[in-house]
Amino acid sequence: MKKELKIIKKKKHIIEALKRCLERDVYSQVSLEDVAKEAGFSKGGLRHYFPTREELYVALIENFFNQIQRDQIGVVQGLDLDKNDRALITTLFSIEKFLLDKKNMRILINIILYGFEDEKIREIIKKFIRNHLGLYASTIKDLKGGVADGDSEIQFIARITQVILLFAGILEYIDPINVDTPKLIEFLLKLYKHD
Repeated sequence: MKKELKIIKKKKHIIEALKRCLERDVYSQVSLEDVAKEAGFSKGGLRHYFPTREELYVALIENFFNQIQRDQIGVVQGLDLDKNDRALITTLFSIEKFLLDKKNMRILINIILYGFEDEKIREIIKKFIRNHLGLYASTIKDLKGGVADGDSEIQFIARITQVILLFAGILEYIDPINVDTPKLIEFLLKLYKHD
């Protein structure tokens, strides 16, 4: 068991090194050697844990997306919140992760770009996007008291929310205009309740 924990710890250390590399450079310019150097490993040592670049990126993506999902679910679980407060907390969390956290946005942009080159990576991204959509859909359904025009309407509003938050984050990363966060929150909460 100790050996397995040691392996998990080293893999996590390497993934964190890859994140730091992606904060500075675009994915196509980051080599396994760069990641190994950042992690304090030899290239051979890194390959012991991640034999291919694809395996390293799959681990990064799963770690990155799973952490966002765990954090987002965990932030509202166990709290005695009414549906309006739950929607507000979910929205605030998403704004923090996708609009205000520039490091997350840079990593996400790199992951999406890599997904255009690799079907396996694209499938992992698709799964995250679908699960993320489900979080918004659930929030919207709760706000509407479980009564809506149907799942397609809820899915549509959830997708629009997702588009706004993800692409606002990308645009703010590339060309910041310092979006008024309270106005954005107010807009999204109104969108959730749209009939």
